Amino acid sequence: MEDNIIFWDKKIDINEVKMILKDELSPRFIEFAALLLSRINDPKQVFNNYLTKVMFCRNWKKIKIKMRKNKWNDNKIIFWDAVYEVAVKDIDKNSLKTKKDKVSDPEMKSIGQKIEETRKRKRWTQKELANQSKVSQQTISLAENGHTNISLRALKKITDALSLKIYIENEEKKLSNVDTYVY
Repeated sequence: MEDNIIFWDKKIDINEVKMILKDELSPRFIEFAALLLSRINDPKQVFNNYLTKVMFCRNWKKIKIKMRKNKWNDNKIIFWDAVYEVAVKDIDKNSLKTKKDKVSDPEMKSIGQKIEETRKRKRWTQKELANQSKVSQQTISLAENGHTNISLRALKKITDALSLKIYIENEEKKLSNVDTYVY
């Protein structure tokens, strides 16, 4: 089956679709993986041209939820469930662990360190900061560790509680484009 036929109803270049399907962290990965599996019944074609077996197995539960949500044919889900059961046996279990949102941006790590330093200077626990900022203690931990999966709203609540200000500056004017200052 040709690529253009598989994604006939999407107004998106097939090369862009392939890029999305190569990046599990893409916000559209599950959407396109679910669409792909709802339209193809050939595991060889899927694994040779679109997804690796590891990516498929690592994300199958989310893909299946998306397929059910869109009320696609249950027979497709049953088919790919069987493919999953066979494929997962051949894969190293460590490679099936989902990719965590690890710190990959030094600026996020710097912001997290500033939050932690300021919290400790105030002699607050993470729980106390959570209460002051009205976010969960887990969100405080994620922020302090520089994870990028916290919302801007949560970051603002945390910095407001600590009397921190987030300052964004054009990279052309300064080496670092995000700095955090305490006022």
